[in-house]
Amino acid sequence: MSKILYGVSSKYEFGGWSHRVYGPFKDQEQADKWLHTEEYDFREREIMSKTKAIQLAGRKSVEHAQEVA
Repeated sequence: MSKILYGVSSKYEFGGWSHRVYGPFKDQEQADKWLHTEEYDFREREIMSKTKAIQLAGRKSVEHAQEVA
């Protein structure tokens, strides 16, 4: 069984970090494609497990993660 992956896009603004959660990804290939897509607004992107995404961005953000086409 493969691990379920999520992407977290983070940006530091106005004295704090804001996070957007994407996923879950269908496979590693989809996650890698998302990771290397430029957003043009100086965000940092990371691929991580659901547990790590919850720790970083919060449970509600993960529950309402944006789907990736």
